[in-house]
Amino acid sequence: MSTRIGVVPTRLIASSIALAFALCLLGVLATAQTDIQPKDEVFGGYSWYHPNGRVDFGYKVADIPVGFDASNVYYLPAWHNLGVLVDGSGHFHGNEDTDVGYILGGLQYKWHTDTFSPFVRGFVGAARISPPTYITASVQSGRDEWQAAAGFGGGFDLNINHRFALRLAQVDYIYSNYKPSVSFFGSPQWNSIRLGTGLVVNLGTYYSPALAATCSAQPNEVTEGEPVTVTATGANFNPKHTITYAWTTDGGKIDTANAQSAHIDTTGASAGSHTANATLTDAKMRKMNSATCSAAFTVKAKPMNPPQVSCSANPTTVQAGTPSTISASATSPDPGVTISSYSYTASTGTISGNGTTATLDTAGASAGPINVTVTATDSRGLTGNCTTTVTVEGKPIPPSVSARTPIQFIQRPKQKYIPWRVDNEAKGILDDDASALKNEPNAKLVIVGYADGEPQPTIGTGKKKHKMDLAAQRAVNAKAYLVQQQGIDPSRIEVRQGTGKDHDADIFWVPQGADTASAPLLQGTTPVDESVVTPSENAYPKPKTAAPMHHHKTAAAKPNQ
Repeated sequence: MSTRIGVVPTRLIASSIALAFALCLLGVLATAQTDIQPKDEVFGGYSWYHPNGRVDFGYKVADIPVGFDASNVYYLPAWHNLGVLVDGSGHFHGNEDTDVGYILGGLQYKWHTDTFSPFVRGFVGAARISPPTYITASVQSGRDEWQAAAGFGGGFDLNINHRFALRLAQVDYIYSNYKPSVSFFGSPQWNSIRLGTGLVVNLGTYYSPALAATCSAQPNEVTEGEPVTVTATGANFNPKHTITYAWTTDGGKIDTANAQSAHIDTTGASAGSHTANATLTDAKMRKMNSATCSAAFTVKAKPMNPPQVSCSANPTTVQAGTPSTISASATSPDPGVTISSYSYTASTGTISGNGTTATLDTAGASAGPINVTVTATDSRGLTGNCTTTVTVEGKPIPPSVSARTPIQFIQRPKQKYIPWRVDNEAKGILDDDASALKNEPNAKLVIVGYADGEPQPTIGTGKKKHKMDLAAQRAVNAKAYLVQQQGIDPSRIEVRQGTGKDHDADIFWVPQGADTASAPLLQGTTPVDESVVTPSENAYPKPKTAAPMHHHKTAAAKPNQ
């Protein structure tokens, strides 16, 4: 019966304290938190202790009015209301009764305001219970006990300033056990109540500054008609809350008033300084929930600069009668201005076109420069000019036909004479001609054969027997060597025959653009019909080839005639 009687009042006390604490807590939570919150708090003060437990022989421990309690709480940087708790207390009867001490650790949550700051906490740790001296003396095994302890509690602090506070009340429920040395009836559980009061010292601060805002304008200087972007940035606002924006300006029109960034159309705005103002509001905050800022920008009057024009001619140098293309490009240095038209004039010749290109016709123009002027007109009627020059050249002197080293058809010492055959010395001269043709792919040769006063050899047999056209044959055989042995394109070699010479063939160089019909060196020569006069079988000495080998003996190749 005694145990049940002791438990009921304890529960009643704990329930009453908890109810009172909850009602006060609800009232205080309606108050906004302070901007400045401590990083660490140290508490020290008086503690009254209600053990609500028994020791050996079933002895019920009386309330202990003498005691102290000290604690330290470090509040977390990310959650300024939540802190890590370390608590220690001692409760002393003296030698006549039980002494109790606690070492506890846990978490504490505190609502920081400028006046009352309520807190709740939970903890675990150890209890040190020292039995009365008469038990220790009478029971050989009687000793101090260390037992696990756990509990929760809360209280109120009255803030003097940001540094000091008075702890008006601290109430903790602590659960532990006592293992008696001598068996006794009743529960070994201790359901203790600890009350405390004292002084709180706050160390360091977490500062929650007031709401603020900054505004910017980009660009901060524009020409009338150009847009300005204004942006507002809030500081110290709760990132989890939605911020509303309200913009106003005295220079132009805002496209949207409720946005972090807005665009201002400055069309029609007067020249000078203007301001855009923003109000940022957090509707979830009850007090001081808005901040304002402003951004300045300047509007300049529209400039009136003429177009900037560039022009060029292609080609810049032409023969009379050859056209040249004139290209023009114009831009306005003033924003928003376009080019509406182009016009062209020339100092001589004829020019046509009215866009960004025109054609200069130089037919009938004298040799010398022609100045072409381009005029560009913008959408406001302002004009800009550019001049380019085309030079007309006189008629060029055409390239002329020139003579190269001739080849001869004469009797050489120790050589069989064939009057139409290109011998080795002639081949050397033709080899040089072939190299020149290869180096100048657009040039040609004219080979003119001669045989005045020389007897004409008879060729063919029977009814086909006839006299050779020796002059033509010499030219054709020389060409055959260049084509067959040097790989020259036959279209690049023209064969002719002439009069007034004998025993040789002249070779003429014809550069690209030279006129063979009017060339003085070719006057009096006539083309050879190559369908009638074809290369001779022995037109030139063929390269020596090795005869087949038999029985390790080498047969010498006979020279071709």
